[in-house]
This record gives sequence, structure tokens and C-alpha cells, in this order.
Amino acid sequence: MKMRVVFCIVFAFSISLPLFCQDSSSHAENKNEIAFDAEAILKETQNGGFLHENDGKKHWFTAVGGLLFWNVGLSTYNRFVVDAGWTKVGPEQWNHFWTRKLEWDNDWYWTNFVLHPYQGTIYYNVARSSNLNRIESFALTTVGTAMWEYLCETNAPSKNDIIYTTVGAFAVGEMLYRLSIEADEIHDALGILVNPTRMWTEIWTRQKPLGTHGNIHELSFTLALGNAVGYTDLRGYSGEWEKSEVYPFFFAPSLNVTYGNPFAHDSNDPYSQFELEMSGAIGKGSGTGAACAYASLDKKIFYQIRILSNGMLISRAPEKLNSEDVATTVGVVMEYDFDWHSYYLLSTIAPGIAIKQRREFQKNALEWHAHLAAILLGTSDFYYYRRNFDEVFIEKRDNPSRPYNFNIGAQTKLSAKVKNENGSSVFASFRGYAMYDFYNQLQEFSDGTHATHTGWDFVGILNLGAEFALNKLVKLGLVEEIYTKFATYRTLNDVAQIVNTTSAYCKLQAK
Repeated sequence: MKMRVVFCIVFAFSISLPLFCQDSSSHAENKNEIAFDAEAILKETQNGGFLHENDGKKHWFTAVGGLLFWNVGLSTYNRFVVDAGWTKVGPEQWNHFWTRKLEWDNDWYWTNFVLHPYQGTIYYNVARSSNLNRIESFALTTVGTAMWEYLCETNAPSKNDIIYTTVGAFAVGEMLYRLSIEADEIHDALGILVNPTRMWTEIWTRQKPLGTHGNIHELSFTLALGNAVGYTDLRGYSGEWEKSEVYPFFFAPSLNVTYGNPFAHDSNDPYSQFELEMSGAIGKGSGTGAACAYASLDKKIFYQIRILSNGMLISRAPEKLNSEDVATTVGVVMEYDFDWHSYYLLSTIAPGIAIKQRREFQKNALEWHAHLAAILLGTSDFYYYRRNFDEVFIEKRDNPSRPYNFNIGAQTKLSAKVKNENGSSVFASFRGYAMYDFYNQLQEFSDGTHATHTGWDFVGILNLGAEFALNKLVKLGLVEEIYTKFATYRTLNDVAQIVNTTSAYCKLQAK
């Protein structure tokens, strides 16, 4: 393994060296020695700095070198620092690696549906920052993912990881790539924070990533204070457990970005228009925790991490649907949702179609969106999210560390907002999911029978709210959110749930 690490690092350095030393003759005293001309470097810095204008050329060696550096470095860290058993790979795993059977895995939810898409984003953005186009970057992401799954783990290659690390990386990576370029307008360090792969590519190419500034249509920061109440009805179950849960208070900061004008947007450039919401919440727990390694902590705290996004892959602004007062966009969209709540789990990757429209009236405007997408791969919480309502059931489970189902299905997003001329508004939104929990996904009992066998999850999340503008920058708002779920399984009790969340917030409308 040590020889392999050294070889990969040397290889990554050697293939990238020509890009760094573009004119070696001016710096070399002889064929066997490279000497740096301090005067020349100082002069160049004064005339434009270390980074030059991007020449648009594709730097394949830099992209591939970055991918290898990341995989080898991360694998080495996990093996020798973390001492993770699953990283102790060798000839036994590499010999005929292509014959290893793909399986579903039961890793922690955060690992599968946040860390894996972000790992894929590293592959994707090191390619994009090396001037590769989206298709080439996606191809390199697929190569990096396969290398990791087949060569860097003793575990069986994972079906869900391959999907989330590739398709999820495209959905997340392209947004971060574009936002990184926008962040440069504030400070270069912020741009690198959004897209850390630039620390690699800018060293070797001496160029910033290609892209334009000034594409942020709306940008806001919000701080909310609220509480939530949940209720679960386990159909046909006669045992005792806490049906109601109360989360007295929580704080929730969030960031909302609209990139590009959503209305009358006509483009073949994927993700030239997208919307991104990222929020977190922390507060007092309900006293009923999950059956997990951190059960005592889970009883004490309330938490939620939410990432919701949609990016237009191709869009049109039909003349028949547009006029002086009406701006309309129709097109193909990619949805990426992640919702990790004390009470439930939900995530999807879903391509679909969307229509977005803005109508201007004399004193206000109506903005509405309608999306319909097919869930390529999704997840939902399995059987009331690990609550200890049945000790026999918990003990019988073969994989208690994975409290969720993989599924496919359909989802929709509907939203409407009425804005008046001073910036105040009322709004409503709905997210709906019909998710089919399919057979043979490692969710089984120790006796070999499958826990879900097959089943359906139907989830709806409704938001109703109002915003009051104090001035152009500051708004105060109230929002009511109602989460409902009905799950029906072939071999287990059906489940009905509802969570009611009320919150008040202060919003800083930066743009």
C-alpha cells in the first residue's frame, strides 16, 4: 500500500509538472537542475500576479492528477489515521476487481447522501476547474467513483454510492462551481472555500476557473426561531410507545440563492439557472430518541439539515406564453433534495420538467412554479425512524444501523408567491413524494425475511407564510409547515405521521 501511495503521488506530480513549468528553459541552469529566477517571479507578480487570464485550454493532466491525489490521499488518511478496517485493501481486492458484485449498502445516512455526493463533487469540480466541460467532468467523476468503490474499499461496490456520487455530484457540483466564481467578487478565499479543488488546479494551471460574474438573481440569509410537534399512528399495533413528540424550541439559520432569472430564461446551458436552499436547525429534543449509537444525545436535541435545489438543464421562453407583463420558462430540471430531521429522513435525485412564471399587475406580482419529476433514487425513513416502540422488532433487525429504505417513484413541487411593491409577500409551497420501497436492498431481519419486502411511502410537505418588509434589506416573516406521511408495507403495520412546525424569522435580503 505504501508503494502504491508513493507511486500515485509521484505520478500526479509528474503529469502536472509540465503545466506548472511552461517555460523551463528560462529557469534552468542546466539539464539536471531547475533554478528559480526570483527577479523574474517578482516582476511577473507586479505585472499581473501568479494567476493569469484563463486560456480556455483543457488541462487533462491536472484533472486526472487531482482525482488520483484525492482518492489516494483520502484512502491513506482513512487507513493509517482513522484505522478504518474497510480501507485495508490490497492485491486480494485489486485482483479481478471487475468481478466484484454490486450491492446496496447500509452505511450511515449522512455518509451515503451527503458525503458521497460531496466526494463526487471533488472529482467533478477538479475537472471543471481544469476547463473540462460538463460531460467530460461527469465522465471523470464516474471514473473516480469506480476507482473508489472497486479499489479503495474492502466492502462490496455499492449501487447507491455509484448513483449518488456521480449524478448527485453533477447536481451539487455544478452549482458550487458557479457559486465559487460568484464568491470571488467578495474575496478569492471565499471562492476557494465554496470550491476547494481550486487549491489544486490554480497551482498547476495558474488560472482561475472559467465563468462569468453577476448571475445572482436573489440572495438572502434567514434566522428562524420555532417549535415542532409530531404524532405517529402505527396501524394495528397494540404495544405502548410515545405517539406524540414535542420539540419546544429550535434555532434555524438558512441561505437561499437564486442563480439566473427564473422567468423567461432561454438557454441550452445546464445550471445557468438554479435555486438552492440550505438550512440547519438545532434545539431542545423531544425526550424520545432514536435506537442508535447516540440515543441519549438524540433524546436531548432537535436537529434538521435541509438541502433543496433545482437546476434547469435546458429551458425555453415560449413567445406564446410571454408578453410585456408575463415572463415564462419551461424546460427540463434536475431536483436534488435532502431532508434529515429528528422525526424523519427524506432524500431524492429526480430529473423532470418544470414551468416557472411571473405575472406583473398594477401594484403587485404573482410568481409561481410547478415541477414534476421521476425519482431516479430516493430514500425515506424506515418504520418510524428507529423509535423503540417494539423491542422485539429492534432486536430482530439484522441491520439496525440503517433506518431507511431505498426507493424510486415520483415527486412534485408547487409554489406561489404574491409580492407587493414594497417587498412584502404571502406565499405557499408544497412538496409531494410517492416513493416505492423496492425488494432486495439489504433491509432484512436476521432470519432472512425482508423487513419491508415492498411498500409505498406517500409524503407531503406544505408551507404557508407571510413576509413583512421593514425596508429593502430586512424582512420579518411567519411560516407554518405541515409534514404528513402515510407508509403502507406488505408484511408490516402501516404508519401515519404528522409534524407541525411553526416558526418566525428575520431575513436579510442581500439581493
